Amino acid sequence: MAHSPDGAEGSCAKIAEAWIHLWSGPETPAIGPDVGDSPLDWTLPREEPKRCLEVILEILERIDTSSPNDLLAVLAAGPLEDLLVMNGPAVIDEIETLARQRPPFRRLLNGVWYRRCEPDIRARLAKYLRHRW
Repeated sequence: MAHSPDGAEGSCAKIAEAWIHLWSGPETPAIGPDVGDSPLDWTLPREEPKRCLEVILEILERIDTSSPNDLLAVLAAGPLEDLLVMNGPAVIDEIETLARQRPPFRRLLNGVWYRRCEPDIRARLAKYLRHRW
Protein backbone atom coordinates (compact mmCIF):
# COMPACT_ATOMS: atom_id res chain seq x y z
CA MET A 1 0.00 0.00 0.00
CA ALA A 2 1.45 3.35 -0.96
CA HIS A 3 1.43 5.96 1.74
CA SER A 4 0.87 9.64 1.13
CA PRO A 5 3.56 12.12 2.20
CA ASP A 6 1.73 12.88 5.44
CA GLY A 7 2.01 9.23 6.46
CA ALA A 8 -1.59 8.12 6.03
CA GLU A 9 -4.18 8.21 3.35
CA GLY A 10 -7.81 9.12 3.77
CA SER A 11 -9.97 10.47 6.52
CA CYS A 12 -9.99 9.02 10.01
CA ALA A 13 -13.32 7.35 9.21
CA LYS A 14 -11.91 5.72 6.06
CA ILE A 15 -8.80 4.52 7.86
CA ALA A 16 -10.95 3.12 10.68
CA GLU A 17 -13.27 1.35 8.25
CA ALA A 18 -10.36 -0.17 6.31
CA TRP A 19 -8.62 -1.29 9.52
CA ILE A 20 -11.78 -2.99 10.81
CA HIS A 21 -12.24 -4.74 7.47
CA LEU A 22 -8.59 -5.84 7.38
CA TRP A 23 -8.62 -7.28 10.91
CA SER A 24 -12.14 -8.77 10.70
CA GLY A 25 -11.43 -11.02 7.76
CA PRO A 26 -10.84 -14.75 7.93
CA GLU A 27 -7.09 -14.27 7.42
CA THR A 28 -5.86 -11.44 9.61
CA PRO A 29 -2.61 -9.71 8.64
CA ALA A 30 -0.78 -10.57 11.86
CA ILE A 31 1.91 -12.21 9.77
CA GLY A 32 2.67 -12.22 6.10
CA PRO A 33 2.74 -9.65 3.33
CA ASP A 34 -0.20 -7.57 4.60
CA VAL A 35 1.36 -6.68 7.96
CA GLY A 36 1.37 -2.93 8.24
CA ASP A 37 -0.98 -2.37 5.30
CA SER A 38 -3.06 -0.04 7.43
CA PRO A 39 -1.47 3.26 8.43
CA LEU A 40 -2.91 2.59 11.89
CA ASP A 41 -0.70 -0.48 12.26
CA TRP A 42 2.58 1.36 11.69
CA THR A 43 2.72 4.97 10.50
CA LEU A 44 0.17 6.76 12.65
CA PRO A 45 1.34 5.58 16.09
CA ARG A 46 4.89 6.60 15.20
CA GLU A 47 4.44 9.75 13.11
CA GLU A 48 0.98 11.18 13.77
CA PRO A 49 0.02 10.53 17.40
CA LYS A 50 -3.03 12.83 17.52
CA ARG A 51 -4.45 11.41 14.30
CA CYS A 52 -3.74 7.90 15.54
CA LEU A 53 -5.82 8.57 18.62
CA GLU A 54 -8.63 9.99 16.49
CA VAL A 55 -8.70 6.82 14.38
CA ILE A 56 -8.69 4.62 17.49
CA LEU A 57 -11.69 6.56 18.82
CA GLU A 58 -13.45 6.20 15.46
CA ILE A 59 -12.92 2.43 15.60
CA LEU A 60 -14.30 2.28 19.15
CA GLU A 61 -17.48 3.91 17.83
CA ARG A 62 -17.85 1.16 15.23
CA ILE A 63 -16.99 -2.09 17.03
CA ASP A 64 -18.39 -4.04 19.97
CA THR A 65 -16.75 -2.70 23.13
CA SER A 66 -19.06 -4.32 25.67
CA SER A 67 -16.45 -6.94 26.55
CA PRO A 68 -12.98 -8.00 25.39
CA ASN A 69 -12.99 -9.47 21.89
CA ASP A 70 -10.54 -10.09 19.04
CA LEU A 71 -10.80 -6.64 17.46
CA LEU A 72 -10.49 -4.88 20.81
CA ALA A 73 -7.46 -7.03 21.63
CA VAL A 74 -5.71 -6.18 18.35
CA LEU A 75 -6.49 -2.49 18.78
CA ALA A 76 -5.16 -2.49 22.36
CA ALA A 77 -2.00 -4.57 21.80
CA GLY A 78 -1.27 -2.98 18.43
CA PRO A 79 -2.04 0.65 17.63
CA LEU A 80 -2.80 1.87 21.16
CA GLU A 81 0.20 0.14 22.71
CA ASP A 82 2.47 1.42 19.92
CA LEU A 83 1.09 4.92 20.40
CA LEU A 84 1.79 4.83 24.14
CA VAL A 85 5.30 3.44 23.59
CA MET A 86 6.30 5.73 20.72
CA ASN A 87 4.48 8.94 21.66
CA GLY A 88 3.06 8.49 25.15
CA PRO A 89 4.17 11.89 26.44
CA ALA A 90 2.50 13.64 23.49
CA VAL A 91 -0.91 12.07 24.14
CA ILE A 92 -0.98 11.12 27.83
CA ASP A 93 -3.13 14.07 28.94
CA GLU A 94 -5.79 13.26 26.35
CA ILE A 95 -5.51 9.51 27.10
CA GLU A 96 -6.18 10.18 30.79
CA THR A 97 -9.18 12.36 29.98
CA LEU A 98 -10.60 9.66 27.69
CA ALA A 99 -10.00 6.99 30.34
CA ARG A 100 -11.96 9.03 32.87
CA GLN A 101 -14.84 9.93 30.55
CA ARG A 102 -15.31 6.93 28.25
CA PRO A 103 -15.75 3.40 29.60
CA PRO A 104 -15.05 1.76 26.19
CA PHE A 105 -11.69 3.56 26.02
CA ARG A 106 -10.88 2.56 29.60
CA ARG A 107 -11.70 -1.07 28.66
CA LEU A 108 -9.33 -0.76 25.70
CA LEU A 109 -6.54 0.54 27.95
CA ASN A 110 -6.88 -2.59 30.06
CA GLY A 111 -5.85 -4.71 27.06
CA VAL A 112 -2.51 -2.93 26.52
CA TRP A 113 0.70 -4.64 27.61
CA TYR A 114 2.59 -1.86 29.38
CA ARG A 115 6.03 -3.44 29.76
CA ARG A 116 7.47 -1.34 26.88
CA CYS A 117 5.90 1.93 28.08
CA GLU A 118 7.84 4.52 30.02
CA PRO A 119 7.38 4.13 33.79
CA ASP A 120 5.71 7.54 34.14
CA ILE A 121 3.12 6.63 31.48
CA ARG A 122 2.35 3.37 33.32
CA ALA A 123 2.10 5.25 36.62
CA ARG A 124 -0.32 7.83 35.24
CA LEU A 125 -2.60 5.14 33.78
CA ALA A 126 -2.42 2.66 36.68
CA LYS A 127 -5.60 3.94 38.32
CA TYR A 128 -7.60 3.01 35.17
CA LEU A 129 -6.25 -0.54 34.94
CA ARG A 130 -8.49 -2.39 37.35
CA HIS A 131 -9.92 -4.94 34.92
CA ARG A 132 -6.96 -6.29 32.93
CA TRP A 133 -7.72 -8.85 30.24
